[in-house]
Amino acid sequence: MSDPTSGSPLPAAGAWVLATDDPVSSVGYHPAFTGNGRFAARVPAAGNGFADTPVRTQFHVAGLYTGREGTWSRKASLPAWSTLDVSDGSGSFNAAFADPPGAQTTVVESEPLIGGDWAPVSSPRAGSARGIERYRQSLDLRTGVITTEALWNSPAGRMADVRYEVFTDRSRPHVAVVSVTVTPLWEGELVITDALDERAGSRVRTVERGGDQGRIWTLVEAEGSGITAAVVSVLRGPESGVGSAHEEPLPAPDGGAAQTLRVRTSTGRPLTFTKYVAVVTSHTAAEPLGTARVHAEGAAREGYGRLAEDNRRAWQREWEADIVVRGDALLQRRVRASKFYLLTSVHEDSPWSPSPAGLSSDGYNGHVFWDTETWIWPALLAQHPHIARSVLDYRLARLDAARVAASEGGHRGARFPWESGLTGEEDTPDWAPFGRLEQHISADVALAFWQYWLATGDRQWLRTAGLPVLSAIADFWTSRVTPDAEGRCHINGVIPPDEYAVGPHDDSVYTNVAARESLRFAAGAAQALGESADLRWTAVAKRIVVPFDEVRGIHPEFDGYAGQTIKQADVVMLAYPWENPQHSQVTRADLEYYAARTHEDGPSMTDSVHSIVHAELGDAEKAFEYTRRSVEPFVRPPFEQFAEARTGGAFTFLTGHGGFLQEFLYGYSGLRLRADRIALAPILPVELEGITLQRLCWRGRVFDVDIRSDGTTVRLRSGERLPVETAGTLRHVPTGRELTISTRTPSRHR
Repeated sequence: MSDPTSGSPLPAAGAWVLATDDPVSSVGYHPAFTGNGRFAARVPAAGNGFADTPVRTQFHVAGLYTGREGTWSRKASLPAWSTLDVSDGSGSFNAAFADPPGAQTTVVESEPLIGGDWAPVSSPRAGSARGIERYRQSLDLRTGVITTEALWNSPAGRMADVRYEVFTDRSRPHVAVVSVTVTPLWEGELVITDALDERAGSRVRTVERGGDQGRIWTLVEAEGSGITAAVVSVLRGPESGVGSAHEEPLPAPDGGAAQTLRVRTSTGRPLTFTKYVAVVTSHTAAEPLGTARVHAEGAAREGYGRLAEDNRRAWQREWEADIVVRGDALLQRRVRASKFYLLTSVHEDSPWSPSPAGLSSDGYNGHVFWDTETWIWPALLAQHPHIARSVLDYRLARLDAARVAASEGGHRGARFPWESGLTGEEDTPDWAPFGRLEQHISADVALAFWQYWLATGDRQWLRTAGLPVLSAIADFWTSRVTPDAEGRCHINGVIPPDEYAVGPHDDSVYTNVAARESLRFAAGAAQALGESADLRWTAVAKRIVVPFDEVRGIHPEFDGYAGQTIKQADVVMLAYPWENPQHSQVTRADLEYYAARTHEDGPSMTDSVHSIVHAELGDAEKAFEYTRRSVEPFVRPPFEQFAEARTGGAFTFLTGHGGFLQEFLYGYSGLRLRADRIALAPILPVELEGITLQRLCWRGRVFDVDIRSDGTTVRLRSGERLPVETAGTLRHVPTGRELTISTRTPSRHR
């Protein structure tokens, strides 16, 4: 077995490495998670295994949902596969991180966030890690490796340096690695326990568990759905042969399979143990357990060094598309952390859509909302269209379920569910009205499909995937509208994005504009393919009512809106991402009016829209103010992870991370996608020295945008010449060349 950099120093904290030296800080330790887009693990302070506090460590794999059984499906969690504990016989390393006797863990429940379940958030626990010194844990964003290092003093007074490394292999979608290097400062027997801890499992039943020499396994089945997932661990010890595994697996302390290695130690001699884990579900293999064994044993043969290098190279390819922020080191770290967390939950070969918490937890039951298409997905599309396409595959595969939902409601076409899980049927909890009434979700899906066409120009995809979805959504809206005596079309009885407005209400301006644009998208897709568009699409689009208050100069949120407090961004989104044709004075009036009425404790993605719209208006100072507002109250130490709200909510909240990234990709750059060009309107707040967007993608071109106060440079790395519109002028960038355009001067509007 290759030695996992035994004894090498931890990487220094900085723009790429997030680190802490205090696992029980008074300001709150929130454990990081790592994933390869197929499956993930939240890693506790001990660097391995399962912990229930301060945030429950969950182990998710894409697509592992329960059945609906008359209610709704939920994401199920695997047993903890990262356990690799160290013991000297008097106690274990992991036990040093357990809550001391009598310690209290306070759990604070936030208000019920509408559209999902109650979201408990644990406070920092009392007490401290016992017998632990020189502690440090780091997450390397470049590779997804979580490293934990400490000096451990056992209950018997024996000391050892302990170093863990955990990663999921991005180059091997079914493989993860856990390695521990122990350097005892004593002589005796060291016991290493590899376990698959079933305490971490939720909504699963164990079908089979077992093991033989050097290998353990667990096969679980999600409740009610019949979907199975296999976890296999192959343990390897020092090559010297002094370790020997038990002939039979041992029972894990709290259920599951376990095995041990016992090794004689020498003072100062480092010993490395590595477990090679494979996770396979019945979505991808007819025999998950047998397939997982093949992957785990193959990984063990390859060895740690080969897997670590392949994983590094796979992540390196993703990070070629970087977002560089100059002049604010903390902001730079948070940008890269946000991008990392998005990438942990999506993969180009995974036809699953990320939930608001991705693979980090079962927040919101692991369901898919508009969060994906509106907040997470655009942050992927700009630089990773190959991954963005796989996310859309999730909706395409569930188009038939959306057709059934529309038909059951008495409409044509397809209506996508507000909450979607395994099958694409409506998975909103029965007590909530949103599944029936928050119908703008279908238009949000349409926008993502249209944006993918604009970004890629993939005609084959448009014919086989894009147009079928867009036309079905357009058919839904043509049958959903209600004409009045004058022929104007209304959309009545809905809930807008502002979920405080449970209504139902008529003529939600967001819903109406989004429906109108969906109809136009379908017509545009048909035209691009040389096919005939349904004449009803454009006819209805022209007649849909767009409410406007001439006296106040704003769009009312819905018919009868009287200035109530709103939960989150709604009307402001007409400007972005919908690009509703309206005067900048209207955009500004909407922004100022609704920003003042947005609940202070609403979800984190709202302020990102406010930042982007301020940037569009030329208000760089206000844009940057909202950039700070969009991250600072929500990010949790020490690994820069978003919570849904200031007071808690879903964690890790990818929706917030995605909105935050859009501020840089589309806000300060002014990037907008067109079928025949890109549009740029760069602006730079005085607080920053520059922003560079690397490897943006548009229709076969790969280009960089470098924003500086004295000018913005567009460099075309590859592809045919790039048409760029800026300030009303169209120019072209030849392959391998660059173009300098003006960076807008920030306005002084207050």
